Amino acid sequence: MAEFWAGLQSLWPDLDWNRAEFRSGAFHRVAVLGDSAVVRVAFGTGHAERTRTETANLAAFTAAALPFRIPAVLREPFHGEGWSAQFNGFVPGEHRPLERWETVRVPLQQVLAALAATVPPSEGVLPPVRQWCGAGNWPAVVAGITAGLAPREIRAATRVVAEVLAAEALVPPGVVHGDFGLHNVLWAGSEISGLVDFDNACLGDPAMDLAPLVGAFGAAAVADIADAELVARAQLHRASLSLQVAAAGHLTGDYDLREFALGNFSDRFRSGTLYDPGPRAGAPEA
Repeated sequence: MAEFWAGLQSLWPDLDWNRAEFRSGAFHRVAVLGDSAVVRVAFGTGHAERTRTETANLAAFTAAALPFRIPAVLREPFHGEGWSAQFNGFVPGEHRPLERWETVRVPLQQVLAALAATVPPSEGVLPPVRQWCGAGNWPAVVAGITAGLAPREIRAATRVVAEVLAAEALVPPGVVHGDFGLHNVLWAGSEISGLVDFDNACLGDPAMDLAPLVGAFGAAAVADIADAELVARAQLHRASLSLQVAAAGHLTGDYDLREFALGNFSDRFRSGTLYDPGPRAGAPEA
């Protein structure tokens, strides 16, 4: 077992480690302790600050009393050498990443409506837009990490960043989840039972939460639940998603993730699917 898991077992011996199922994500390693709790461990540059932000986000949304379950903060985070750990509540439900749009459309629309109706917390409670990938410094980070791409791709990346900033500057910010894809939605029957991973939540353009749905199902499908202006902005945000992941990978020192995300950007640019991949042909995007 990795050293940090052994350290956490010593730190939190009362947890049900015998039922632990270990998983890996882009920015965390996770231990699901049966149906009792979830432990998430962050690594890399800024791990302590990121963990504090993620924990504060959960606390803010818990206070908002959303009509579905979200992870509860059960203990203060622990910061080790090179890593930080969160101890959060377990949210029951099934992950269904391959569901058809016709099945998920109405429940997703209801969740988005609940987020839109959430009273924004006081200033400073939620982090700035895109803090996870550089916040106000995101354009400069993107400029640096795309310098080695082909000239046409560099120009495309510059254009995408500028389009996002210009579009969202004209929109009153609202409460957004920040990573509203099916991988973060939990189901009980035909209803959404919970929502997880509020790490990127912020006050921002509501179109941000439609962007992953455009990536998964295509803009024409998303137009079923949002007006044309909102969908158009969502396409701009969708074009920037791989650049956001690449910037976050760079800032945390995960250079393999950075290169993988830049490769995604290049592939989408070359295939003409940066803004809209069209109807789903297979599995949804990661």
